[in-house]
Amino acid sequence: MDNWLNTPRYLGALRLEEPAALAATAARMPVSLANWLARLRLLYGVPFNYLVPDSRLLPKESVRFFYIDRNFTDRLVDGALSVGKTTTREYAQAQATHGALREKVDENERVIRAQLRKTPGVARIVATQTADLTGLLLRSRAVSGWPGLEVKAYRDITTARPEGRRLDLLRMDRLAPDVLLCIFEGVPTRVDVEEPREGIQFGVDLQDNNGDGIVEPSAATPSGFRLKLRKLRGASTGQTVGTRTVAVPVRRAHRRVLHLRALRDTLQQELIASGDPDAHPGTLSSGELALQLFQFPFQQRFEGNGSGNYTVSTQYVDAILQVAVMAEPLQFHEVQTLFPHAG
Repeated sequence: MDNWLNTPRYLGALRLEEPAALAATAARMPVSLANWLARLRLLYGVPFNYLVPDSRLLPKESVRFFYIDRNFTDRLVDGALSVGKTTTREYAQAQATHGALREKVDENERVIRAQLRKTPGVARIVATQTADLTGLLLRSRAVSGWPGLEVKAYRDITTARPEGRRLDLLRMDRLAPDVLLCIFEGVPTRVDVEEPREGIQFGVDLQDNNGDGIVEPSAATPSGFRLKLRKLRGASTGQTVGTRTVAVPVRRAHRRVLHLRALRDTLQQELIASGDPDAHPGTLSSGELALQLFQFPFQQRFEGNGSGNYTVSTQYVDAILQVAVMAEPLQFHEVQTLFPHAG
């Protein structure tokens, strides 16, 4: 087997006055080695107590945002490449090829997550300058309760482009049942942590005036929960009826349990009172009640200027439910895409 470090061809061809030979040597680094060095860059294999030396730095139900010092991760790579450097010639070769090796590791760190997830057809444009690496550590019951938790980071958010530019997620791993590590390429100004999008879920809106996730009851909303009204028929089925909402009734014995019969009666009255013919239910059925309670994934949002100070808000994902579109029959080419091996 051709040993990249010790082959006689590698040592014999070494002449510092021949840059092309040195570049070719760096290009011959095995893919497995380049991937292993890229994983070091993303803190794979680094003991957790090196990242969080004291549990008080990451208490329960907390999140910590951080920068990755590339001097630290580059020294990890240098330490790994120092194996086999015993003579002046080898040290000189390592110094001369350092730039090419670093570029290769820079490239591989961008695709290592896609390779681990076996995502086909992944292509990246290698930046002329390596971006800053940032990340977050989240310690919460949400990590263990929702294994499919989604994390998305954005920056360059403007009035003209409110969705911003999404940053690449280079690593996302559960380090413990309730600890999640994410690493982004770039410095985000907004990070969204969302419930998984698989399946259907029901819920109500929280009355949260301060954006801190704490339910705030009022005289108009004693439970602290409200619900949007949705249309029940026609092409606009599932879309909201203007900005109308209703206060959600709860059980007297337990303020966190919905009073479903009272909620059905309240929704029926308010839908009729809205005057919208597509929202008039007659008698609200169980399916129509489910449509009113349908919710998109819950989302925890962190927003800031990238300097480490973030404000927190909670909300459901802002989207439009289009039942009529969802209920349309699939076209033949769509069936073929879903079931490529079907006859």
